[in-house]
Amino acid sequence: MNSRGLSFFFLIILMLLLTSCTVDPNAADQYVQSKQLDVEIILPSSLSKNKEQNLKMKLTQEGKKVEYATNVKFEIWKENHKEHLEVVEAEYENNGIYVATKTFTDDGLYNIKADVKTRDAHVMPTRQVIVGKLLEEDKNVFKPDNKKHQEHQNHH
Repeated sequence: MNSRGLSFFFLIILMLLLTSCTVDPNAADQYVQSKQLDVEIILPSSLSKNKEQNLKMKLTQEGKKVEYATNVKFEIWKENHKEHLEVVEAEYENNGIYVATKTFTDDGLYNIKADVKTRDAHVMPTRQVIVGKLLEEDKNVFKPDNKKHQEHQNHH
């Protein structure tokens, strides 16, 4: 086979390969559509230092209580001190509610992030809370609505 015939042969093979690799217009339908995971952080009406506090989160998906979540934890840090972040594992209590205990040692503004993974979602809402007294240094960063909903939802 001469070089012209060989070039023609490779051109035909290349065209066959390119035409066989087209995008399926229904490809999105082949992926499982995951259901939104809702996380509600439930805290006492006031938090005091040097007292054990129950931190809770309620997990629902399409209105149903989630009992099978893995890696359910709270990440807690004092405002502007994320380098001292503490991770507290939460245990399943009942009715889709997971609970952890924490004793805060200082007054001030804290961030409490619920970090939850299920089979098909990863959600991390965050709330700002005042423990004891709000310190002067925290007054300019405190959000009066008490929430910093930074929800990240990753579906696998």
